Amino acid sequence: MRPLRDALEDGILSWITNTELNGHKTQRLANTTNITFRGIESEALLILLDQEGICASSGSACLADSDEPSHVVKAMKPDSTASRQMIRFSLCAKSNAIEIKTAMTAVHTAVRMLAA
Repeated sequence: MRPLRDALEDGILSWITNTELNGHKTQRLANTTNITFRGIESEALLILLDQEGICASSGSACLADSDEPSHVVKAMKPDSTASRQMIRFSLCAKSNAIEIKTAMTAVHTAVRMLAA
């Protein structure tokens, strides 16, 4: 899964300005990436992604049912504004390159819409 996660991550970070990886580049789960989209509210982005069939989260997995940033998110981005501009993408064993490309395109389109 790591190559697919890296492709998703690299595609988002290179295609979309004002994005940054949260967490360590290599010392983390192979199926998960967390990205800050500066100036974009994560909940608005998640709504647009959901409409395209892309599942993601604005929180950490340990607090998925809450609207408040988790202690993990707060530790990565103590600034409350930044913690509300983060999206976590998780891949599964069935994820494939076509889905990654589709997700990258959907994220790019949604961010353009929200930034306009």
